[in-house]
Amino acid sequence: MKKSILVRIVLSLLAVLLTPLLNSLLMPTAVLVSGNAALGQMANSDASYVASIAGMNLGSMLSGTSGSVLLLALLLIWGSLLINRRSK
Repeated sequence: MKKSILVRIVLSLLAVLLTPLLNSLLMPTAVLVSGNAALGQMANSDASYVASIAGMNLGSMLSGTSGSVLLLALLLIWGSLLINRRSK
């Protein structure tokens, strides 16, 4: 049991330490998408405004992806322990 907890702690630390790396890989993409969308907002049409808002929202969503991946990883690491504890 102690070995299982130790492995989970190591995996959790690894997931927490790799999250900034994932964020740094996604951030340039988010900046480029948002920048292109903001530039498209300068055009004088409703369609370009709607497209720019959608692009900026996509950039914002890419920024939050690493946090969601971390939460999912921690749930996968610790979830089975919680389920096994509840069934005993």
